[in-house]
Formats: sequence, C-alpha cells, structure tokens
Amino acid sequence: MADGYNGPKINLFDQTDESGISESDPEETEFEKEFLDINRRRSIRKHKGNTLSPTSPKVDYVSDMSLSPGTPRSNTVAGKMSVHSHKSPTTVPTSRISEIDVDELSGSDSEEPLFTAPPSSHLLCNICGRVLRRPVITTCGHTYCARCVLVSQSRQCPIDGTPLSLVLENIALRDQIGALIAYCRFGCALSNTGEKVFTGQACTDKITFNELRFHESQCPWSIVQCPNSTSCGTLLSKDLSEHLFECTNAKCRNQEFGCDVLGTAPQMEEHLSSCKFNVVRQVIESFKATVDGLVVEVRKQGKQLKEFSKVVAKLQADFNQRERLSDGRFSSLEESRVHYEGSLNETREMLNEMSNEMNSIQLQLGIVGNIESHVYKCKGTFVGHEGPIWSMVSWGHLLFSGSSDHTIKVWDTLANFTCLKTLHGHEGMVLSLCVNNGLLYSSASDSMICIWDIKTYQLVDTVTAHTNPICTLAANDKYLFTGSLRIIKVWDKTTLQTYRTLEGLNHWVRALVISNNKMFAGIYQAIKIWNTDTFECERVIDIKGGSVYSMVVTESRIICGTYDKGIFIQSLTNPRDTEVLKGHSGTVYCLGYLKSGGHTRLFSGAYDRTIKVWNLDKKIGLQTMDRHQGSVCCIVIARGKIFSGAMDSTIKVWQ
Repeated sequence: MADGYNGPKINLFDQTDESGISESDPEETEFEKEFLDINRRRSIRKHKGNTLSPTSPKVDYVSDMSLSPGTPRSNTVAGKMSVHSHKSPTTVPTSRISEIDVDELSGSDSEEPLFTAPPSSHLLCNICGRVLRRPVITTCGHTYCARCVLVSQSRQCPIDGTPLSLVLENIALRDQIGALIAYCRFGCALSNTGEKVFTGQACTDKITFNELRFHESQCPWSIVQCPNSTSCGTLLSKDLSEHLFECTNAKCRNQEFGCDVLGTAPQMEEHLSSCKFNVVRQVIESFKATVDGLVVEVRKQGKQLKEFSKVVAKLQADFNQRERLSDGRFSSLEESRVHYEGSLNETREMLNEMSNEMNSIQLQLGIVGNIESHVYKCKGTFVGHEGPIWSMVSWGHLLFSGSSDHTIKVWDTLANFTCLKTLHGHEGMVLSLCVNNGLLYSSASDSMICIWDIKTYQLVDTVTAHTNPICTLAANDKYLFTGSLRIIKVWDKTTLQTYRTLEGLNHWVRALVISNNKMFAGIYQAIKIWNTDTFECERVIDIKGGSVYSMVVTESRIICGTYDKGIFIQSLTNPRDTEVLKGHSGTVYCLGYLKSGGHTRLFSGAYDRTIKVWNLDKKIGLQTMDRHQGSVCCIVIARGKIFSGAMDSTIKVWQ
C-alpha cells in the first residue's frame, strides 16, 4: 500500500519522479468525487466447465471455471498463494460516486496471479491484501483498489479510520504494477498445501500484468466449451478448431428461423444450399435492415431537433438578459453612486479608528514612530461552489474562482460581494486561472484550456493541450504558458498553436511565473529560469524541500512554498543569499505578496488550514489566520483586500 505524507495538496496524481521519490498527497482526496475516469475493460469471455485433468496427482489446475462465486481467492506471498476468504457486500455504496459502475470493475475481482518475483509491499492493497487493481487515491491520501473502496462494508480507511471515497487514479503505481511479470494461470496449479505454484506442464509463458488477462483469454491451454452443444463437454482452446470440424452438433445457419437440422460443419455447408428456410431468412434480414435504417434516421432527426432547441433557448435567454440590463441601467447607476459614497465613508471611519488604535498602543508601550500593529480580520465569506476551490485571479473589481465542481464563478468585490455569473466549459477540476489582455484563461484536470471574454463572460475557444492535467497557467503579450507532468508548453496566443515544448522536467510543474522576459518554473526540488525571447534555460536554482507548489517573484527575490512545509527565499542577485521561513505544519500551497506603506508583507496558505502573515524585510511571522475548515489552496490580493480559497468550498475576505 502506498502511504501519503502529512499534508500535501494535489500531488496531482502521485507521480514518481526520476529520482525515485514519490510524493503522496492526502488532501488530494477532496478532489471531485466523480473525477476518476474508469475506461471500460476488454470484454473477456468467461466459460464454465470442469478443470483440466492433472498430469500429476499432487496438484490441481486452477482456472476461473473451477471457482464458484463462494470459492476462496488467493493472495500472493513470496511468489506463492495463501488462501483467504473473500466476501462481497449485498449493497454497493456508490451514491457519492456518480460516474463509476461497480460492474466495470468486475475484472478487479479475478484471482491473484502467480508472479515470477514477489511484488513489493507498497504495491499491495491494505483492504484485500492483494496486488492493487485499478489503484486509486482516496480521501485519506492512501492508495487502494478501486473496487475495494466501492464495495468496502466499513467505508473507512483501515489505517487512519477516515471515510473512504475515490479521488483519482494513481498513475505511477498503475504503471509499476502493469510492468510486473506473472505466469499464465494455465501453467500453474494448487499444491496439496493450497499454494499456487508454477508447474510448466501446460502454458509456460511469462507475461506482464497489463497483458495477462488478454493472454489468458487467448491462451491455447485455456479450457473452453464447444459452442455447438454443452453435451460435447469442455476441451482445450488449442483443440477447438479440430473439434469443430468433426463435431456432429453443428447447427444450420437458419436455426433461428426454424431449421433444426444438426450435423458436422461440412454437412451443414452442403445442407444450407437446399435449406427450405433460406427464403424466410432473406425476408427477415431485409426487413431488419429497413428497420435499422429508419431507427438511424429517427435518431439523427432527434439529435438535430435537440440542437435546434438549444439554440432557440440560448437566443431566448440572451434576449431576456439584454432586456433586463436595459430596464435596470439607470437604476443601477444610482445604486452604484450611493454604494460608492457609503464605501468611502466607511473607509474613512476605518482609517480613523485604526489611527486611534495605533496612537493608543504607541502611548502605552512608549514607542515613538511607526510600528507594525495591523491585524487582518475576516470581513466576509463567499459561498456558492460545490467543491474545493483550487484557483483564483482578479481583474478590476471582479474575482474569478475555479473549483472541483467544474465551474468558474465571477464575484463582484465592489458592491455586495455576490456571484455575477457561473461559467461552464470544463469537464474536470479547474486548477489554474490567469487574465491577460481582456481574456480569462483557465486550465483543468480535463487537460483542456478554455478562453473566455471577460466583458461578455462568453467562451471564446477551447484547446486540448496536454495528455495530463494542467496544473498552472501564465501569460505575457505574445505567449500562453502551461505546466503539466514533466512538460511546459508555449502557445501562440493568436493562433492557439503550440509554439515551443520544454520537456525533460523531473516532476509535475505546479508553479509558473512570468516576470519581464523571464519564465520561472517550480518543479521537484528546483526552480528553472528560461529567457522568453530565446527559450534558453539560463539558470537552475536547487530547492531543499521537495516539490515547489507556489511561487512569487519580486524585484529582488524568488519566494516559493514547498512540500516540506517551508517557504524558500532566494536572492536574484546573490546566489548565496537564501533563507527559509518555517511556521506551517503542512505543504505551502499558495503565496501572496503586498508592498505598502514602506513594508512588505507575505501571505502564505497551507495544508494546515491557516494563512500566515510575514514581515518579509525582517523574516518574522506577524499573524496567523485560521478561519478556514480545509486546506488553503489559493490567495489573491486586490483592492486592499486579501481573498483566500480553500478545500472547504468557501472564499474568505480579509482586511
């Protein structure tokens, strides 16, 4: 079983880097429940029948047909098998996971193969004890078989007792397990002690675990049933062709139309030329072809009607919206004036109150001059998303937020802090947002980029950009930059075509920053700096602390939040000038930088559910804000306010 560390966010898919280090992030478990995309397995035909007669009296061959639904399964230990009982619950709790069908995971319940070498313990499931089938990361950060999570009676993690639900597939472990080498089950047998051993008396092939199921379905030593009649008994797959030629139970092709003649295959070919049911078959097949054509045409017309209805509904909605905007234009102007006047008065009163408090504290402490006494307080909470909030960006008085509910919400931070619009376009968690030249760019776990017009909130274009989730976005006047697993892509913003691909990175790219003509990319234990004119890598800064999850670049410093709970500060001019801020008890997911009143403030959000305020000049902590009920994933500073988005599905406003 693959355990996670205390406090990571989106290990985005628990990938193992080239150094062999794997980071497993428990908080990933709060990803959208329906994100896990289970591809349908090949349809492998199963047959029931007798087991192959053993050539040795000490062993019995094992096959699916010799195992009834109540028969115990086996578990791999040191290359052999020890028998365990295996039960299935009468009900399957799948109500929280809408897109996964337990029947699609039926292949996960097949018998354990015999591996040529014992699998590592971290590849075993702590629920069923077997090699992981369809390994998935759950809400607690641990990895189990997908089927074990879905049909678990306790629905609790056996390690820490937290409730279980699927988050996403563990790609790294899936690939490792798929590369394990196993024996074909038709070359294995059960000894007198109940252990599964390789005999070499039938199939001697050794196959990777990924291809094992397909191989066994085609294995010449597999046991099959004669398709003509069950009275023929079972036989080996390699003997089936010869048997079918001689079998006397072959049926006429017109059997479904009433012909009951039986015989060998050659006899049936001869009979078919004179079968009296040929005419019936031809009439029925012609009628069926006509009906099938009509069904296709009806479906086509229905689809066109549905699309037409959508267009009509959209036009009606646009008309209604324009009508409402026209009616409310003059009244909204007056309301805005009143609101601005009220906000200005409130701001003046707040400044006076703060000034009085400052003077009072200075007098009490006997301190002359400016002191750092500002305390940030929570002024409100945005509620509306139905899942964790992974990304935010501001533009003027608008705040955009991306969530696990596949949506982007537009918030008014000027008037009444309400949601103005909900944007739909992604089919996965919205992981990153950026604004450039009046356009909003969004990326998600569906590997797509969506481009939105900020003024109209309309979807302008979409691009399927990567084969893995896109963790981060950045843009300058010419290019859009996207970061994913071990790769950065540079896109021409005009044509939306790939301009350059930067490959060979050692891990997920979770942080990208564009500053002047430089691109800064945070990866595993390093920050790489490229020139955006030549796309040459100019510098690599080593980071002690695991993967880089967040980054801020100022005039003189690079600041990044890391996996090991620290904030790494590196001077841009002096390579030896480095410092690390410690204070969080979990991975630092987001950073915000504010320079005001002669002071520089750094805001950091982390897995420990807190936001810390730092004096960046003195490298000391000033305040800890802990109003969130989940990990803090993103921070935006705009219009004198601090906005924080978290795994508790809320956005809080601090001032």
